[in-house]
Amino acid sequence: MLNHLKLKGILSGVSLSAVLLGTPVQAETLEEALAYTYVANPTILSQRAYLRSVYEKITQSFSGYKPTLSGEASYGYSYTRTKSSPVFNEEESMPFTFGVNAVQPVFSGFGTSASVKAAKAQFEAERANLRNVEQSSLVNSVAAYTDVIRALAVLKLNQNNEAVLQRQLEYTQDRFRVGELTKTDVAQAEARHAGAVAGRISAEGDLKVAYAVYKKAIGKMPDKIYEPEVPTAKLPQTLDDALEIALKSNPLLQSAEMQANSALSSIDVAQSDYYPSVDIQASYRNMKAGAHGSYDLGAGTVETGRAREEDTSVMLVMDVPLYRAGNTSSKVRESKYIAGQARINVNAVKRDVVRDTTQAWENYQSTLASLASLEEQVRASALALEGVRYEEQAGTRTILDVLNAEQELLDARVSVVTAKKNLIDASYQLIASMGLMTPSGLGLDIARYRKKPAAAQSESAQTQQTQPRQDQADQDQPEQNQPVPAAESDARAG
Repeated sequence: MLNHLKLKGILSGVSLSAVLLGTPVQAETLEEALAYTYVANPTILSQRAYLRSVYEKITQSFSGYKPTLSGEASYGYSYTRTKSSPVFNEEESMPFTFGVNAVQPVFSGFGTSASVKAAKAQFEAERANLRNVEQSSLVNSVAAYTDVIRALAVLKLNQNNEAVLQRQLEYTQDRFRVGELTKTDVAQAEARHAGAVAGRISAEGDLKVAYAVYKKAIGKMPDKIYEPEVPTAKLPQTLDDALEIALKSNPLLQSAEMQANSALSSIDVAQSDYYPSVDIQASYRNMKAGAHGSYDLGAGTVETGRAREEDTSVMLVMDVPLYRAGNTSSKVRESKYIAGQARINVNAVKRDVVRDTTQAWENYQSTLASLASLEEQVRASALALEGVRYEEQAGTRTILDVLNAEQELLDARVSVVTAKKNLIDASYQLIASMGLMTPSGLGLDIARYRKKPAAAQSESAQTQQTQPRQDQADQDQPEQNQPVPAAESDARAG
């Protein structure tokens, strides 16, 4: 009972601000959570590793300009015996051979330069894909962050509502005992109180789920968490401004354009097989044989000794394709079809970007407009509840009217909490649709987390962080220079 009474002054429901953990350590702002996500999120790290592998394609394509050098060596045993009357031949040797071959490409039908262009364009496309993955991860982190704030705020609203209905039930029972009310009034109060208990239990479960989503998206539990501000300075003034920025900066569109450029260069790579290739080839070979044998020539026997042979050559070699069974023509047509598909895909992605940006803009504007109405609904519902209570005491209203007014006020406050969460989510979704959901675009301080990589964080230490205890959270006071719950002045409205 005392715990329920203590919760009355915590939160009126209009503010999202809340302290999560009882231990007064460092605050976890949204910007800090996003910076940690950018550095430590495994999805982002995986995509960065893949991007490094794509970069190696550029190095591989540059190898077409450089010479190749190979060496060879052999050592063995050989025995030969030949008899062809009247000649008899017998030879035994242990040959040893080594050599070096070098090839310097001179002209490859423009295939190497086209391969370099294609590899560079592909790398830029994958780098744009990385930015898109980073943006998606950051947007998910924003949603997880605000989900925790909303879940805790709704839980406190339900706890406050349960405490209010508990007092209402006791008040109704007292009046029933003196004959002012009926059993029906008591039953109505009991039913609403039981519903409030169920709502509080459900809100506790939602908060635990929000914690789990937070840890998955961001990677660690927060020490403290506060309501973020809407980043109005980073938002466009008009829809046209948003579309203009999106068509220049959206990573999906940039990736599609780079994919189209890579496909165009692939046409040149395929066409290079039509042209001759010119190489400079040089080789050196040295063969030694520690051999002995004899040749019987009938008139006498000839003894053989050691053998040695050296061969050095430098040649300019030109390879001219004459007929390749239609393979080159087929590859050229294939690459042209792929390039055409890539150009069409650019137009499709551009339409998607325009649609997503427009949708994000309208979602933000509608949420912003509805928030003012919902806050007015809270104000009016609080006044209505106060009036209904006075009228019930005067005998012109029933207990059911009071309970209904209290439920309407609770619903209005939950709607405001949800609208504030949706407004923050919508603002960052709009920023992401323009392609500005980046560390520089958000002003994130990622250097502090790069000094201490995420891999160094102890997983066991993270798992020891349990859910915040509500009795400790209620006792915490906001630290200096931290957001103060704006609704504490209205806490007595319920």
